[in-house]
Amino acid sequence: MKNRNIKILILGASSDIGVELIKILDNPKIEIGAHCHSNKKILEKFKNSKLSKFKIFKKKLINQKQSHELVSSYIKWSGGIDVLVQLTGNISKIKDWTDLKQKNLIRDFNINFSSTFFIVQKIFKHMKKSGGKIILTSTSSAIHGGGEDSFAYGLSKLNLLYLSKAIARFGGKYNIISNCISPGYIDTKFHTKVMKRSKKDLKIRQAKSKLGRSGSPQEIAEFINFLISNKSNYFTGQNLNIDGGDWI
Repeated sequence: MKNRNIKILILGASSDIGVELIKILDNPKIEIGAHCHSNKKILEKFKNSKLSKFKIFKKKLINQKQSHELVSSYIKWSGGIDVLVQLTGNISKIKDWTDLKQKNLIRDFNINFSSTFFIVQKIFKHMKKSGGKIILTSTSSAIHGGGEDSFAYGLSKLNLLYLSKAIARFGGKYNIISNCISPGYIDTKFHTKVMKRSKKDLKIRQAKSKLGRSGSPQEIAEFINFLISNKSNYFTGQNLNIDGGDWI
């Protein structure tokens, strides 16, 4: 990738972390396909960036057909892919895990795991030709049982750790590098708009970090940029907790 533009597909690019990542990657040697589910407007400003090429792909991702269609549309536009960054994730219903309905569990698995699996499934076949990098995003709480009212989210995100290691194992011979990051409490709209946390709730959550603060979207984006770069080319099959020491 040293002598040509780097082709990157970002899933969930309109998220707080996604926006920060695009800012960091704003370079004439980089082409970005920015996927979003709804918040397209926030990505419009990057059309005038320094990026070699930039296109927004607005698409709902719930099943295999939609996921494969997104990859096909991106490949048709870009001519190939070097890096996949997955930042998608959501919770369909904030509810105690003992009261979860089947439809809520299925929806959360579709959003947080299944759609990513099907996208990786399609991209893996393209990357077998010349290698590439796949960066998935789980959550640090997943391996500790998650939260009582976000149980399906944590359970579905846990599967991404398995997927990331499987890609590293099966893709190594094709020079496909795969890693997973697991952020802890990051200062994003997820906590206020999705989880409906109050300022008091956020202060209590922040205090659980051994560093006594929340992480920033930029800090996560900077780490993803490291994984994209050639500095991490001998680094694969790992899960990296970025959580301020929450679980020490």
